[in-house]
Amino acid sequence: MGRLIQDLRYALRTLRKTPGSTAIAITVLALGIGVNSAIFSAVSAVLLRPPPYKDADRLVVVWTTKLSQGMRQQRVSPGDYRDFRDGNQVFDQIGALHTQTSVLATGELPERIETAVVSPSLLTLLGIQTELGRTFAPEEDHPGRNHVAILTAGLWRRHFGASRNILGQTVVLDGASYTVIGVAAPGSSLPAGRSELWIPYVPDPKYFDPSYRGYRFLNVIAHLKPGVSIEQAESATRIVADRLAQTYPVYNGGYSVELMPLREQLVGDIRFTLWTLLATVAAVLLIACGNVAHLQLARATGRQREMAVRIALGANPGRLVVQLLTESVLLALLAGVAGLLLGYWTMPLLVKLLPSNAALDAGVSLDWRVLAFTLCLSVITGVLFGLAPAVTAVRTNLNVALRSGGRGGAGYRAQSRLRDAVMVCEMASCAVLLICAGLLIRSFARLQAVNPGFRPDHILTLELSLPQSRYPGIQVGLFYQRLIDRVQALAEVDVAGVSRYLPLGGSDASLNFRIESQPVLSSADQPRAKFRSTSGGYFAALGIPLQRGRVFTNSDDVHTPKVAVINETAARRYWPNDNPIGKRILSGLEEDQWTTIVGVVGDVKHAGLDAEVNPEVYYHYLQIPPDAMNYAESTMSLVIRTRTDPAAMTSTVERELRMLDPGQPVSNVETMEDIVQGSVAQPRFRTLLLSGFAALALLLAALGLYGVMSYSVAQRTAELGIRIALGAEPGGILRLVVGHAARLAAIALGIGVAIGLLVARVMTRFLFGISALDPLTFLGACLVIVAVALLASALPAWRAAQVDPAIVLRAE
Repeated sequence: MGRLIQDLRYALRTLRKTPGSTAIAITVLALGIGVNSAIFSAVSAVLLRPPPYKDADRLVVVWTTKLSQGMRQQRVSPGDYRDFRDGNQVFDQIGALHTQTSVLATGELPERIETAVVSPSLLTLLGIQTELGRTFAPEEDHPGRNHVAILTAGLWRRHFGASRNILGQTVVLDGASYTVIGVAAPGSSLPAGRSELWIPYVPDPKYFDPSYRGYRFLNVIAHLKPGVSIEQAESATRIVADRLAQTYPVYNGGYSVELMPLREQLVGDIRFTLWTLLATVAAVLLIACGNVAHLQLARATGRQREMAVRIALGANPGRLVVQLLTESVLLALLAGVAGLLLGYWTMPLLVKLLPSNAALDAGVSLDWRVLAFTLCLSVITGVLFGLAPAVTAVRTNLNVALRSGGRGGAGYRAQSRLRDAVMVCEMASCAVLLICAGLLIRSFARLQAVNPGFRPDHILTLELSLPQSRYPGIQVGLFYQRLIDRVQALAEVDVAGVSRYLPLGGSDASLNFRIESQPVLSSADQPRAKFRSTSGGYFAALGIPLQRGRVFTNSDDVHTPKVAVINETAARRYWPNDNPIGKRILSGLEEDQWTTIVGVVGDVKHAGLDAEVNPEVYYHYLQIPPDAMNYAESTMSLVIRTRTDPAAMTSTVERELRMLDPGQPVSNVETMEDIVQGSVAQPRFRTLLLSGFAALALLLAALGLYGVMSYSVAQRTAELGIRIALGAEPGGILRLVVGHAARLAAIALGIGVAIGLLVARVMTRFLFGISALDPLTFLGACLVIVAVALLASALPAWRAAQVDPAIVLRAE
């Protein structure tokens, strides 16, 4: 310990003697360590921190699948959930939930919130704890005993002022009263959605009728029994699914099940993105280490005489290496503290850029994992950039080092080769990052250029939910009709309409249908299309082009024959050699009311700009069967094309809504342009960050090359002076120095492009519209590296050409 303290004191004195180079080294390393700490904080929050549930590694999500139609991760019907629960031998607990939007009327102004309808067993399974009160009792999943509610901590604070007298109070949800029995502990959330209030799940008995097996809306989560693997559980559950397919072939035929670990489900696609970014910032840190290694090599050259004297006096070379490494590690630790502060300051920006993800609800913070990571990274960094200079400093020819003015020779050439090797590694790493960034930039540009099938400009959207207790059956449609008429009458509005689901909004649903004159198929094998419940003005508001026939008009209503509009994909798939106009279909919501197709509209990108378009059937919102209207249109979006700034219309539209129903709140007020931009949040996130890190790497590599070339010129001043004295032209000196940098760049590009070809193939999943081997991207990255190499070496080359041989020779 005494020797370590002695080495630390000596290291501090040494660093203080060269404050300029010390400050530069700390700044460069702090940038590298800081970005690593920031990205690792996201990795820790999303990938390393366990989900906030009891025994999370044993929790699985149960999905139904129908691979013959490409349907994966479909929810579970109430009847199937009951059979999975009662017929399994591999789960010791199983629970279900579904989310919905509701109107919370307690207080002065109603508020639209997301609620979760939860089986009491699910809260026990997840280990949800309460801040106040209790969770649901098993018997509260029965009718008449289910009017109890649990508030999340966020809703409790925001809506009820964190009153500790909340227990026993009554809240009004969608017109029905519920008694508050508990407040969830802070940080508690359910694995599906972002619900703020939970009520018990009591299945409607009608959903156990075989005809309702197709109503799949439950998220089912199960806990594996001890000793049961997920593969064994999936195999056993498929046996139950196969039995259901045989028992109910009309609705369950062809369906199976898939089990997904809950952790995997929560993380989703962001896992690969975060690991990619962590690898990127690791490359940035390596480049920063290379730059500091150059500084340390220069310092080691200046201290060769000191090291030679100490060795000549009997010092152990290994002891000197330890002492020099102590200096490097101390320097890295100082940079680590600065980097940690930098990472802390940049975390809010990182969280803002991160796409919305349920796995991020726990928050990105400087937890113990981040602190331990930064400490270990700092120590490893210190050893990484300090080892070669330390060994170089003590491995010297004593006769040469002790000779006054001695320089050059084999020692100098060895250090020169080492600096060149480090520089090649830096530029090769930079080339790989530039290739990756270039691919993502070009891919994102292609994605942004995709025609979504509608015009997003000048469109305001807002979402409404009508409670069944106040708007039963057809009253839902009639309310939307009155609202459209009022909004349409505003002078600033061109056209208004409503729709069940918005393009790129993140929600969707499918519905079976039969085609007249074709053989009657089982429900499981019937044609299927995305369900859209819309008004005629919806198409004009979004600017969806009409290809054939007509769209809905004011003459279409509840009293006229049922009509539908389909998209081009549905027309091609189900009527490939025929004109679908005039053809009739029977929707899955009907038993005997046939619907006539009156129009074909252009395809609209709904699931994502990079996703394939599915068949879609648009049904008139007033012609949905009354007994299904609360289910099909409980939540609708109002779409308004304005003549002015759409955001400025929000208060005007809300005023019109309050005149119709003062107790009806709105939510998700957004412009369509914001929705489109939100749909590409994840590709934008990785493109921005990786491009930024590539730019930082390029800057560090350029500075490193400039430093290497400047130091090389300084070391070769005598040689260059002699060359000029012997008749060398300044242009020849310029070519000598710049040519050296160009050779380094060429070697680096050879290595970087080879690695880039491998890395680009791994990144294929991130790319859209371009090949992983896009030649323009690789050529652009090479040109940038060459240009930077030439620019970084230009000033040192110019200085070399200006060497005065008389002064140099006089000094010699």
